[in-house]
Amino acid sequence: MSDTISEMKLIHVDNLTPDQLMIEDLIKFGDDIVEVLGIESDKAGDVYHVGYQNEFGEKDVAEFFYTDLISLYVFIDEE
Repeated sequence: MSDTISEMKLIHVDNLTPDQLMIEDLIKFGDDIVEVLGIESDKAGDVYHVGYQNEFGEKDVAEFFYTDLISLYVFIDEE
């Protein structure tokens, strides 16, 4: 039985509005790819606050408007 090491590659798959985001999504914010930790909107649904964590474990909150497009990323297995 042979052992192989697979390489995971991060690729852009879609652009989403803030209301389409889900917890654990990987999104681009600034120059970083971050993991979504939580999503809240104002009563009108115009402004979204997205809690995220970067690769160093640092947490922060980003603000998006309902019309903003956010880049969604996923890991794929390359053999």
